[in-house]
Amino acid sequence: MRIIDTHNHIWHCNGEHFSWITEDMVTIRRDFLIKDLLTILDEQQVEGSILVQAVPSLSETEWLLETAEQTDKIKGVIGWADITQGQAVKQELQRLKAKSRALKGIRYMSQGLLADHLVTPEFIQGVRCVGEQGLVYELLITSQQLDAASQLISACPDVVFVIEHMAKPAIRSGEIKEWSEKLQQIGQRNNNVFCKLSGMTTEAGYQNWTGLEQAYQEIEPYISAVFAAFDDDQVMFGSDWPVSLLAMPYVNTLSLCQRYLNVNSAISPDKFFHTVAEKVYSLK
Repeated sequence: MRIIDTHNHIWHCNGEHFSWITEDMVTIRRDFLIKDLLTILDEQQVEGSILVQAVPSLSETEWLLETAEQTDKIKGVIGWADITQGQAVKQELQRLKAKSRALKGIRYMSQGLLADHLVTPEFIQGVRCVGEQGLVYELLITSQQLDAASQLISACPDVVFVIEHMAKPAIRSGEIKEWSEKLQQIGQRNNNVFCKLSGMTTEAGYQNWTGLEQAYQEIEPYISAVFAAFDDDQVMFGSDWPVSLLAMPYVNTLSLCQRYLNVNSAISPDKFFHTVAEKVYSLK
């Protein structure tokens, strides 16, 4: 089975942007560099990876692009640019594209911000610039921001969107109805939106898990909700490594998804693990 992991990070764990990694997160409170990622990918026979920005800076995006040029395993980079600049962000995007063909998309770190920022005229124009440059726009949002995200998507019909981490449903507290309904509305209304089945384990109650069976039982309804909102031409695999290590080893994150596909045989494993990613990120 060919696998492309659409959501990986590498980082130097220092500075203000890593203050979210608190002392109790010892598993990921360290540097994760390309050699660490390549080791994991090789161990699990994962064909390729999409690197995603972790720091809101152009310099980090440039570093990721330089790293991507060093190995065929890195199939693309989702970088950062200041989308709030509106039309002025075009120059930054063009400069990043000129550095490397590995640039596949842009994300702005919207989680934690007021949802209204997603629908300001400047932000909408900035996202449109991303699409005009032939890049994907990735939505790092929470479930509380889905209404505003839906408005943004409607205002940008020519942009390809990817919802990361399933829009971070509150799995730990069992909230599912409102999130799943809003996700389904987006999926039904828009054929330019895709969804990463990623980041789910760390949104769940992993501290209380006693094994993979308990993990699967907690997460399975949310995976089903994603596939109810989007068909299998719109959903792709992302591990969110190394953040996912807070909940479980990489192999277990992979096995949870594989188990779901084994149970739900109508869903195409090829589409989920590589074909959708190849389409969205123009990897072929």
